[in-house]
Parts: sequence; structure tokens; C-alpha cells
Amino acid sequence: MNAHKTKPIKVGTTLVGLSLAAALAGLACGDGGGSPSGKGGSGGKGGSAGSTAGTTGTAGTTGTAGTTGSGGTGGSIGGTTGSGGTAGSAAGTTGSGGSAGTGGSTGGTGGMGGSNTAGTGGSSTGGAGATGTGGTGGTGGTGGTGGPANLPPTLNPPAGATLKLRVHATGDQIYTCMGSSAGAGGGAGAGGTGGAATTTYAYVLKQPDAKLWDWTSTTTQVGTHGLGPNWTSTVDASVVNGAKAYGENAPATGAVQWLLLRATSNTGTGVFSDVTYVIRANTTGGVAPAATGCDSATAGMDTRVPYTADYYFYNGGGPGTAWMTPPANLPTGIPVPNGATLKIHDHAIGVQVYTCTAATGGTGGGGAGGTGGGATTYSWVLKQPDAILYDSSFAQVGTHGLGPNWTSTDLSVVNGARVAGANSTMAGAIQWLLLSATSNSGTGVFSDITYIQRLNTAGGPAPATGCDANATGMETRIPYSADYYFFTGTSTDGGTD
Repeated sequence: MNAHKTKPIKVGTTLVGLSLAAALAGLACGDGGGSPSGKGGSGGKGGSAGSTAGTTGTAGTTGTAGTTGSGGTGGSIGGTTGSGGTAGSAAGTTGSGGSAGTGGSTGGTGGMGGSNTAGTGGSSTGGAGATGTGGTGGTGGTGGTGGPANLPPTLNPPAGATLKLRVHATGDQIYTCMGSSAGAGGGAGAGGTGGAATTTYAYVLKQPDAKLWDWTSTTTQVGTHGLGPNWTSTVDASVVNGAKAYGENAPATGAVQWLLLRATSNTGTGVFSDVTYVIRANTTGGVAPAATGCDSATAGMDTRVPYTADYYFYNGGGPGTAWMTPPANLPTGIPVPNGATLKIHDHAIGVQVYTCTAATGGTGGGGAGGTGGGATTYSWVLKQPDAILYDSSFAQVGTHGLGPNWTSTDLSVVNGARVAGANSTMAGAIQWLLLSATSNSGTGVFSDITYIQRLNTAGGPAPATGCDANATGMETRIPYSADYYFFTGTSTDGGTD
């Protein structure tokens, strides 16, 4: 059965895009995309010394308040957390014995990293003597729409997803010792007895059991993480349940995987009520114990393994209308022609395959009896993509391979050719593309596709090094993810851009 779900959407010269919500709801800041540090201004200088020794200088008037730091701006996906502004110097002290007090100044602190919160204006009270000048507010940290630093490209959420909040989790992964029986041996021969089944034992994940902490305060609990898996807010009782979409091994030894999860249900009206995707990253610990200690005597018993992780929650880009709405404001050349209608949106996770290839420069003219020559250069040349296509529920619905082609599980196929390209909005990612269909086969969902867009790319670029005479002919596979939008209909404006 074909798992593709289609919804016709007519597009004109400009595609209508999803307005992304990035509101924080009391748990944490949005992820930072930069790290500007605002610095508080210097305090004003105190007045001159009193004329009579031993008398107290005249109290300074209140310094003027510092200006408010600018709000954080949206950062790119994968941006690093913006740093808060640096505080200025301490407030001035009162002048004694006629000496001039120096005006105090406290610089405003910057906005929290990635929270899009403006920096707080500084202010200070002058000491004895002339009026001190208030400190200048720090600059707010840069906001972000991305997740953790060094996120594997295969875990990048689908197009339209925007980071809403992040929390830190501490707790346990709970495993149960379980036994399973292999099939019994073959039937007995004449007068013989059939082979007995063999039982093996292993620890199987039962559930997480963790507390969720505010991103900026490790002493403020804001939720729990438990069976489901689910995440429950202790602030507003909203809940999101999830299911694993994709996983990658953690960089840290002995740590549970980094995960991309999709929301399967939401309850309540609070912070988790509209979450569509969850990323688990920066994990430590939590790996299942070795099979030793799990046997017939301990079958059914639980063991708890401590772990920590950071959880990033996204809204937008989920099933329904959002899934069938391509990003707005596409670069020049990437929009489909007028007359094309959106039919299918698939999310792809896989690799771009490159081959180390030698190329010889132009051959120079040989002299009398000599042979002309040219320098040989080496570079990684794209061979093909190799990816799985997923629908909005992350069910596999096709593959993407050499051609390039896209093959549905209903066996229909579309081949394409590049029309135009534009740099990705994410650093270190392959281009966004507009492709036109060159051939179609079968009678399924890809049989009438005329244009394809590759958007929201992460990863996949050719390596910069490692290709030389010794590596000629070798292949390398670079992980990537992207969203592919498939259109039907022909151009009504006579062009392709």
C-alpha cells in the first residue's frame, strides 16, 4: 500500500509559506545563534574634593539609566548560544572626609543566549561629588531557530520546524531483564526427540525517568520525562508524547544515542501543547548494562542507569497543512513556474556519495620529438545521492538515488535534471535546487511529477581534502537530510524560473 499522502496546492509566482511560531512559554530560552556580549558603561567621575577637611561631600545624584540592549535576532539552525552582556563596574561609594565620591555604574546585562530577550539597561547611583553617569545596557544575545551545536545533519527537523524551548534532563534510563526463546530444533527422527528451544536474556529499555530543568537555572524544575516517552510540564501540566524518527550514536563514549523524535500526541494548552518535534542531544551515560547479570534468576527485574541529556522542542512543520506548505521567500530561480501544483512532500535522510576523480589539464604542444603535458588535479565528484524518503509520520515511502531519481514504494519513478541552485540557509550544507522531470515511469504517485524542489538541506557537501593520486576511484559517503517537494502541471509562463 502506498504510504504517500497528497494534497493539491496551487502555487503562483510566489509560494505562500508557513509563519513560524517561536514563542517561549516559561520554560526556557530559544536557542542562540550568535554570541555578542554587551558591556556595561563606565560610571561617571565624582566631584572635586570638599573645601573643608573632614566634612562629608555632597551626595551625588542618581546616574542616568543605561539604554536597553537590543533584542536577539533569529539565528540559523545549529547556531550557538548567544552570551549574555557583561555587567559593568560596581556602584560608586560615598565620599568621606570631603573627598570626592566616584559615580557608580553598573552595565546592563545582555539578553539570555537565544532567548530574543532584550538586555537590561544599567543604572547606578553616584557617590559623593558630581553626578555619576549610568552604565549602558548590554546587547541582547542573538536568537536562534536551530538546535544544539554539532547536530548531525540526519537529525535536522523537517522544513517549517522552529525551536521553541530547551531543557536539561537528569535522571535514569530504566532497563528490564527480559528472556526470549529461539525457535525449537527440527523434528525428531525415528525414536528421537526434537531439539529444545534456547532462551537468551538481555536488558530491554522500559522507560526514562528524569527531571527537566530550566535551561538557565539547574535548580528550577520545570517538568518530567517518563514512559511513552513523554515530556510533562510541571508548570502548566501540558504533555507531548513522541516516537523515534531517527538516531545517531553519541560522540561521548558510553552515552545513549542522539535522537530526532516526532510528536505523536499533545495534551493541555501549555508549553508542550503544540510541539511537533523533539531532539535529544548532548547525552551522557544511560547505556544498557552488558548482558552479564541478566539471566533466568533476574528475569523481570529492573535496573536504573543514570544519564543526562538536553532536549530541544520544536513547533511547526508537522503533519497537515504545515507539511504541505513549502518555505516562503525562496531564493531567485528556486520557485516553480506558474501553473505547477504541489502534490507531495517527503523528508529525506541519507548520504551524498562522492568519488575521488583525477582530471588532466590541457595538453601543451610538444616540441620536436617531445610530448606535451598538463597537470593532473584531484577532486571529489558527486556520484549519486542514496537516501530514504519519509512522509509526515516518518513512514518510509520511497528512495532517492542515481539519476537523480526518486522511486516510490508503489514503484513509480521520476528522474530529474537541475534547473537552478542557491546556497543553503545553513552553513556547510548542499544547495537548494529546482529540478525539472526528465522522465517518469509507472502509474503511481511519481508518474506525473514535472518539477522537484530540494529545500531545507543540512550536510552533504563534498570533502575539502583527502582526494589525491592514492585515493583515485575511492568513494566517500557524506550524511545529509533535505525536504523534497514534488509538483505536477506544466509552466504557464514559458519559463523555468
